[in-house]
Amino acid sequence: MHNQFDGLRFCMALKVWRKMHGFSVTDIMELTAIPRSTYNFIEAGDRPPSMAEFSRLCQLMDFEAYEFFKTPETVKNG
Repeated sequence: MHNQFDGLRFCMALKVWRKMHGFSVTDIMELTAIPRSTYNFIEAGDRPPSMAEFSRLCQLMDFEAYEFFKTPETVKNG
């Protein structure tokens, strides 16, 4: 069984991090080169990020990518 991306956890962390650090969506857009509409969809949880977008956002937030993946055990146990 493969690890599963935890999109809900990622979009919540993204929004909280952005607000805690005082960044606007425009700021994130400029720092990551992710279009505004794409970023808005990602942050709202309406669309998962591409691998490139995910990588850029994790790098910006200084988060490790593995933090947003469920292990087989957590998938099985909820």
